[in-house]
Amino acid sequence: MRSLQVREALREALRQELEADPTVFVFGEDVAGYGGLDAVTAGLQKEFGPERVFDTPIAESGMAGLAVGAAMMGMRPVVEMQFTGLITVALDQIANSAAKARYVHQGGLTVPMVVRTI
Repeated sequence: MRSLQVREALREALRQELEADPTVFVFGEDVAGYGGLDAVTAGLQKEFGPERVFDTPIAESGMAGLAVGAAMMGMRPVVEMQFTGLITVALDQIANSAAKARYVHQGGLTVPMVVRTI
């Protein structure tokens, strides 16, 4: 049986999704150059380019808004917020926009997005 560290498994999963689906993109604080928190995204920008793996400013509500809007338009965003404590700033977008969109649009709209944090 193969043994991986959690960060290696996460990086492998992200890589597989980026390879399989051109609508998947990864963004967040320090995910590109630095490789993200605990180096989970290390090397992904070099492999997939700055259009699909990119850094954002420290603005969790803006990051969540970008993810929600992109997902509503058919993209599959993966947003990394460095610490769980910072997610509260983005709760309006996550709880009121993303989580309710399918219901509000009577099943005609989905929001396929991932918010990753530790």
